[in-house]
Amino acid sequence: MSKIEIDYPRNEFLKELKTYIEEGNKLSKTFQIQIPTQIQLEKLERELKFWDEEVQEFLKIRLHSILSTNEYLNDFKNVNLVDWNPAIKALAGQKVNQTQSKYQHLLACIQKKNDILVLLERKSKFMDVAEYYQDIAIENSEIKMKEIFISHSSLDATYVEKIIDILEIIGVPSEKIFCSSFEGYGVRLGNDFLQDIRKRLNSQVLVVFVLSENFYSSVVSLCEMGATWVKTNSHIPVLIPPFDYKDVKGVIPTTNGMKINEKPKYNSLKTIVEEFLELEPINNSVWERKRDNILKELKLLLENTSSSNEQVANAKSKKLKENLNLSFYDNIDSIIKRKSEEEWPDDFEMQLDYINRHKSAVEKLKNHNPIDIDEDKFKVIREKGRREWKDDYEMQLDYEKRQVESLRRLNEQ
Repeated sequence: MSKIEIDYPRNEFLKELKTYIEEGNKLSKTFQIQIPTQIQLEKLERELKFWDEEVQEFLKIRLHSILSTNEYLNDFKNVNLVDWNPAIKALAGQKVNQTQSKYQHLLACIQKKNDILVLLERKSKFMDVAEYYQDIAIENSEIKMKEIFISHSSLDATYVEKIIDILEIIGVPSEKIFCSSFEGYGVRLGNDFLQDIRKRLNSQVLVVFVLSENFYSSVVSLCEMGATWVKTNSHIPVLIPPFDYKDVKGVIPTTNGMKINEKPKYNSLKTIVEEFLELEPINNSVWERKRDNILKELKLLLENTSSSNEQVANAKSKKLKENLNLSFYDNIDSIIKRKSEEEWPDDFEMQLDYINRHKSAVEKLKNHNPIDIDEDKFKVIREKGRREWKDDYEMQLDYEKRQVESLRRLNEQ
């Protein structure tokens, strides 16, 4: 049996694991029906599929095996969702209620899968945590050097360069700035990028998170976020518009954050950096002139990026409308209403909820236009979603989002 370690802070891992166990238990209790209908069977299958796929992604990402054999993921996946008993009984000439038999089998599968998660929860206390998520029990005897680490997506390097310029105007020496996108500020030639980060991150590092859609679409950036949050104490989020405070996810608080074009916040940034590195304050007139010049450059950069993104998005949106057959959504309201009446003929509250949820999903599908994904690949994703779930627009949307995210991760490899 290969050694498995937790690739996440242990407490956070256990919180996520408990959530999935509770969802599995809730799923079992919700569907305890003696004589289910075909509609109830389909709903159970749909809810189980959501939960099952999400848990598999969790086990794949959060557990790491040296020999690439993740026994918990394999055991979870190998619980057989296909029930062969009805076919065997039918061949033997026995009468079988196919719907009820399959329904009970799926409930049994949920219980088996949940048992695997409970076993993992019990064994997790004996499992190691990946090196870069371990708590620091004993500080190294050597004195830790104070540094500023800029956590960012490489796609935002142009903006990050302006942040470096600001830091150097404040008086930060280049050797105290760690930024992987620029020569002289990052990993030395021949060094492993992640190993360098792990070694240099400690309580004496101030982290500047440069947050954008690009950051949250990057697996490497999200790994950095987890590692820096565990090992460092001081953090400053810097947002690149149109990314806003409401878009911030994960462990980063926004209380001490700033947008990259917020002029008043730069004086606060200057004070924080000067105090952190114990720098002699720069002459105020010199600071204001140089800061304002950087802000002018940022203003132009934001305007050009916004204009360029808008042109790309409009062009892609036009092509997608031509390629993706948006007429598929014609007369959609009547289809959704009919489906709601079929699923809940006597429950008008559920009908209304179903209609609202699926109309919302349709609007999101119409506007789903990931500009960083190859158009032909996105077309394949959308067509498959439509084939698999012809009248289930929530499932189509969920499928598209998961496939697009997986494609982004593949592009990061």
